[in-house]
Amino acid sequence: MKKIIGILGLLTILWGQSNHAIMTLYKDGFALIKQPVAWNVESGESDITWDLLPAGMIKDSPFLTLEGAKIKMQRLNQDVFHFADRLYEFLGETVDIKLINEKPMTGTLVEVAGNTITIERKRSVISFNRNRIDYINAPGKLENVMFKPSLTWNIYKKKMGAVRGNLIYLSRGFDWDAIYRLILDESGSGAEFIADAYVKNNSNLDFTDLSLLLVEGKLKQNGSITLPPVMQRAMAPPQDDMGPKEEQLGDYHIYHLGGKMGLKGEESIITRLYAPKKVSFRKTYLFENDERSKREEPLAIEYQIANTESNNLGVPLPQGKIQLYQTGAGSAVEFVGEDKIRQVPKGATATIISGRAFDVVGKRTVLNYDRQRKSEEGNIRIEVTNTLNNEIKVRLIEHIFGDWVVRDASANYRKEDASTIHFPLTIPANGLQIVTYTYRKEWN
Repeated sequence: MKKIIGILGLLTILWGQSNHAIMTLYKDGFALIKQPVAWNVESGESDITWDLLPAGMIKDSPFLTLEGAKIKMQRLNQDVFHFADRLYEFLGETVDIKLINEKPMTGTLVEVAGNTITIERKRSVISFNRNRIDYINAPGKLENVMFKPSLTWNIYKKKMGAVRGNLIYLSRGFDWDAIYRLILDESGSGAEFIADAYVKNNSNLDFTDLSLLLVEGKLKQNGSITLPPVMQRAMAPPQDDMGPKEEQLGDYHIYHLGGKMGLKGEESIITRLYAPKKVSFRKTYLFENDERSKREEPLAIEYQIANTESNNLGVPLPQGKIQLYQTGAGSAVEFVGEDKIRQVPKGATATIISGRAFDVVGKRTVLNYDRQRKSEEGNIRIEVTNTLNNEIKVRLIEHIFGDWVVRDASANYRKEDASTIHFPLTIPANGLQIVTYTYRKEWN
């Protein structure tokens, strides 16, 4: 039987890198990799081997497709050389051992048990812990050892010649996340919205001329990895590789980054998801409390961005981190906050909390609280002070739990859900507004 080692391009196995692969990267810390492969084989049965694999490859995932040949069997060999495991083979042999900060010694290796190694010398038997060893010198040379895991296929080809195909497998050690930058202009009415993908290759394998696709959507179920039925479609690169493209496949979104790139082992890259957009936003100040809480503190600064075509967006935005920057005098850009956003579908609104305002302060006081056997009543006073030189919008959010009613509210409010009311306020420059209300709960 003939044995042929697979090659790709120019000696890529020796270089330890993958060429021309297509990688679909998921947010669960794994990737689907489609690796083009080619071999020259003779007629009849042959064994072909591939060892260009990441350490995190999921063992039962790889499968090979070939044109012009039949695959009879696939084997995964993981009997990789580890010197610590091979010490058993030197039992009874003479070895040289040097302990840390001591002189070398020579003796017969008589025991390898857990963390203990024992040698016999002419007049003594010495046993010591492995973590004391500087080095071990054992006799002989390495023979028939394998340094990397490998896949081997037994195939049949009627005529001698080239076979080509794709090796497809799943591997852990890959991840991605979205990173957004919102650069607020000096006027405060608009911003530049930048959407990037932060891609991480935590594996031991380098990739060159890589086509990269990103999937937004969780695929784990019951702690195991499951793939959507669109897997094979997701593996196909876009026809036009001039720039990033997004495609909806069932319940998932696939982002084709366009072009080809290099991605080395233990390397991370940032690449563009969408072209930068000019967007508008709504800025408000948020003061959120519930029932009996008493508080005096600066208000949270909230930005809301409508993901609509009229706002120059209208695209699916993956979950990720968003950083806010502010342009000032002389076009200087300063960092002003950071938040996380969930997936934002088309037509929805992204809400970002960047920090707390120095010049807008809220004070909430419980004026009176009365609890009876079958009822509860609270009188609330909220004061918001604005020392800025401009008018501001404020959202007072109050949470009340149970079966309740609101009475004697000094400002209009909206009931958002069964436990939330919202007072929308507009406070003038250097102004102050006070809101009072009473909530009452009754039960049997």
